[in-house]
Amino acid sequence: MSRLAGLARDTRAQYVIVNLLVNLLFIARSYVFMLVLDYRELGLVTLLQSIVLLLGLLQFGVLNGAYRLILSAVSDERQQIVDFVYSFVAMLGGVALVVAGVVLVFVARPEDGWIGVLGAIGGTAMLIRNWQTNQLIASQHLTRLNTINLGSAFLSLAGFALLDVSPIYACAAVIVSQPILFGISGWLFGDTLRMRRLRFAPGLLRRIMAAGFILFLAGILLQVNIQLERWYVTAALGVDALGHLFLAIMVVTLLQLVPAALDAIFLPSAVRAHDTGHSPSLRKVTRTYFYLLLGYVAVAAIALAFLAEPVLALLAPRYAPDLVYAYIIAPGALLLALSSAFTLVFKVLIRFRLLLFAYGSGTVLLSVVLGAAIWRGEPLSLDAVVTARSLALALTALLTIGGWWHLSRAHREFRLIDRDRSGKGDRDPAE
Repeated sequence: MSRLAGLARDTRAQYVIVNLLVNLLFIARSYVFMLVLDYRELGLVTLLQSIVLLLGLLQFGVLNGAYRLILSAVSDERQQIVDFVYSFVAMLGGVALVVAGVVLVFVARPEDGWIGVLGAIGGTAMLIRNWQTNQLIASQHLTRLNTINLGSAFLSLAGFALLDVSPIYACAAVIVSQPILFGISGWLFGDTLRMRRLRFAPGLLRRIMAAGFILFLAGILLQVNIQLERWYVTAALGVDALGHLFLAIMVVTLLQLVPAALDAIFLPSAVRAHDTGHSPSLRKVTRTYFYLLLGYVAVAAIALAFLAEPVLALLAPRYAPDLVYAYIIAPGALLLALSSAFTLVFKVLIRFRLLLFAYGSGTVLLSVVLGAAIWRGEPLSLDAVVTARSLALALTALLTIGGWWHLSRAHREFRLIDRDRSGKGDRDPAE
């Protein structure tokens, strides 16, 4: 009991728990979406989320590299990095709003155009939210981060008050308002560094890109897979068909959120252990990260296999036939979630070529399958599209693990179990 009480007081454990609670809120709001929207409107909501993700793709690794640099930066350098990131986000968000405004003038359905405008606003706010989260994690202000994260998630649900006016815009407001509320709270109460002036220093840009661009490319390839799947389905099968994938998309998104939370917790500790040359601590971090993810993946797989169908039949029986797509994509998504523990070696060593190869291979596989269908002029079924996506995720995961194995041959501190020449397992001196 004392160990459980100690774990409950651990701010890192609290951070993961709060992320789970926020994810449960996201499940609840997605459930409301499914109750109040038809398949076309669900497709529009999915497109809104795609635009938010697309804007994240256009940050070109600035957030990734800046976060890696502030983990070791002194106060003056941190302020320079903060100024640069906010300046870049402001520029990117302004361009996105201009483009969305132009599209709004020409689209046939005004509601489709306004979805684009809301996507540009939400995408910009999401970049700010992600950067503030990075700052709070780097400064170890996890309790404040937990409060802001949970509070903004709850407050964003107030957008459902607009359901009687317009269900589609009410749901869009719920999605967009969460990162906006987070950003405002981060500036007011988050104790994050604020922007002091516009800064576009070429030297700082080079350092940030050197630390984050290849990692960003690996992440962007995963996002490209999402975009390929969604836009192919929209173009070949229609927005209604994309609505049928809403449940599977939600499952994949949720499966990746816990690994992302654990990565945020363990990466700073791994960087500190590596910088100080303390191999036992680094190996302990690697093991703990892997075993937590292994347990999470096992629980998620069991829950999906035995609880998803009865729960969905009880709460949203209309969508029960769509559960098959979640089952198809689950193996690849679960394997990719587990492989997150092995990406630690790439991020700590800032060596991303093998990781880039892994993610690139998944993108090539999906692109070949979809491209072949377009060339033949025979649209793939939803089952086939989701199967191709699952295989792409699985290939990425397996190659990521292979890249970890290759790098850990020279950096054995990242091995889960290391053995010396006598065959005895490596032990930490503190054990």
